[in-house]
Amino acid sequence: MRVTTREEDDWQAFLQARLDYPVDVRYGRSRSTPVQLLAGKPGLERGYLVRLHRFFETAPDEVAEDLAAWMRAGKRARAACARLDGWIKDRCAELPDAPARAEAVRPTGLHHDLAPLSAGVLERYFAADFHSSAPPPATWGKREKSRARRSLRLGSYCSRKRLVRVHPVLDSAAVPTWFVESVLHHEFLHAALPTELGSDGRRLHHGPLFRSRERRHPDLDRALAWQTAHIARLIHCARKGEPFTPSRWFRR
Repeated sequence: MRVTTREEDDWQAFLQARLDYPVDVRYGRSRSTPVQLLAGKPGLERGYLVRLHRFFETAPDEVAEDLAAWMRAGKRARAACARLDGWIKDRCAELPDAPARAEAVRPTGLHHDLAPLSAGVLERYFAADFHSSAPPPATWGKREKSRARRSLRLGSYCSRKRLVRVHPVLDSAAVPTWFVESVLHHEFLHAALPTELGSDGRRLHHGPLFRSRERRHPDLDRALAWQTAHIARLIHCARKGEPFTPSRWFRR
């Protein structure tokens, strides 16, 4: 398999020779669409703008021919399409993981400020943790309507971004501060504890060590009872994209 290093101009000359119509080629780094074929570029009356991922710079000659065949005949060039798709899939798999995008941290809510609540939880229950790195910050999640019907994630921890998120439905005066703290405690446990594996080698999301630490929280039973009593209403408010408001049948 012969590999040729091709700049944008080289691809342009190659494709125009194979297709006999104007082509403008530009390199990019899109992982979701490593090949984009766009028509109607100004100055190209019957030509195309082709965007290729940078890894096409070292595409073998066979791949170049398959790309030209696809541009000429589309899905009718079945064999060429299959080879081209396979090559692209392999190249994408070789790419390093994309760096995590920085996410805005919004701890201050309408009724609860996660910054001082987090500081208190960390001081009381995690004094012996996070020696090698700072604890993750906590932020309110995006304030948008949920599609949840039977369950609702009130908190989450993203290890890749090292960020604790709390569902904005809890940013309500009707939600007890101690309940928000219990959600923070649960998510900080995920950040503090190592991954636990079961006997089958699978990752345990809430393993024995996690449950043991969680049971030490003095408000655990009260928090579970409050959540059970109000989960239906929490789901309802989340689907409306609104903070929690208790129905007249429940008390805090």
